[in-house]
Amino acid sequence: MTTFDLFRRAGVPAVAVTLLSLTACSGASGTAASPTVTATVTVTAPASPAEPSADPAASDAPAADTPTDSGTTAPTAKPGKAGPPITDKTPAPFGGSLQSDPGHDFTKGLSPSSDGVVRGQLVAMHDENVAEYRPIKFVKEYGGSTSGHFEGPPEGDVTAFAAPIAGDVVFLSAVGCDGKDQTIDGDYLGSQRCSRDKLVLRADAGDLRALITVKGGQIVKVTEIYAA
Repeated sequence: MTTFDLFRRAGVPAVAVTLLSLTACSGASGTAASPTVTATVTVTAPASPAEPSADPAASDAPAADTPTDSGTTAPTAKPGKAGPPITDKTPAPFGGSLQSDPGHDFTKGLSPSSDGVVRGQLVAMHDENVAEYRPIKFVKEYGGSTSGHFEGPPEGDVTAFAAPIAGDVVFLSAVGCDGKDQTIDGDYLGSQRCSRDKLVLRADAGDLRALITVKGGQIVKVTEIYAA
């Protein structure tokens, strides 16, 4: 194997390689040295592989998914059609729409509704005096006019009120003061007057549906609605 072969197998880059003097030495002393031969050999190494492109677009691998704007947005819930406003006029006990309170600011927390009569449900007592209530509507199911159930505002609706129960409040129960009787008039409204304490207990249980009369920011009368 020649010196040239060694350079070629070692992959020497393209350079001009100058071979040093090749001298043939005689084994016997006194023998004249052979003439020095100088040769220049140029070895061209194969081109190095190209560096990978830094541009992601040049890669065959798919790029990572990125969020895109589809141009659509989630539908925004809109308030339903406002029902009749709260007034001094007594609403139908089994009316099919929720009463409204125009001008009431529901963003400031619970507060009394406008003075008037609200067909509503007493849902909780915030303390021994203040009751929370919400407007309700009647949904018929089958049979007679009182066969069905009451519904309040849909989930997420902030329509709710809270007002103190007056000390001399009038509470007319449709099931008697002990909850064991049927005490109603021809309009299926409560006719048995019971104590304020009984009203507080019923309100705290959250199952009292009634015509709620508010005056001066206080609940002054509660007439229970009887539904079969």
